[in-house]
Amino acid sequence: MTVIVSSDPSVVESDLFRGCLICPSCSGVLRPWGCARSRTIRFADGPKTLRPRRSRCESCSRTSVLLPDCLLVRRVDEAAVIGSALVQKAKGSGYRKIALNICRPETTVRGWIRRFGEKSEMLAKHFVGWALALDPTLSLVVPTGNGFSDALSALGIAARGLTIRFGPKPLWSQISAMCAGRLLSNTNSPFPIPP
Repeated sequence: MTVIVSSDPSVVESDLFRGCLICPSCSGVLRPWGCARSRTIRFADGPKTLRPRRSRCESCSRTSVLLPDCLLVRRVDEAAVIGSALVQKAKGSGYRKIALNICRPETTVRGWIRRFGEKSEMLAKHFVGWALALDPTLSLVVPTGNGFSDALSALGIAARGLTIRFGPKPLWSQISAMCAGRLLSNTNSPFPIPP
């Protein structure tokens, strides 16, 4: 299992030792449990090797990888790089041009765009739910008819609500947190329910 946490390792350690992290399986308290394997992540400014923290639930004994919110589950690129590609697609760029702009393989970018497009209706509903939960004064979000753009709009509106309620944080870190890192996931894992 994966739990999305802060990108700041000291915050993660503090949360673990204070019992602030909750098990996604049984809602028990997560405690420190070593580290996951090292992985190289492609950030916008170059590759970096990370070794995410692991945790174990006091109640059900399941372990979880604590993935920084700047990442998405099972993706080798940081969320902001993937987000940049999605925004460029919504503005009309093709995957070849986007791949050239962000220095990523064409097949990788095409895969992101396809996956987001396939999930766009579900993503739009999920993030509109977050937006309405975070900002009750928000008027109804009217779809434009372009599923891809509507989903990206919903992501932005929800992130705006999160910023208003809890303060500024990088856009794609907020988005990763609101979908438990599963923005482009190819499984049916449920997204977290808005507060």
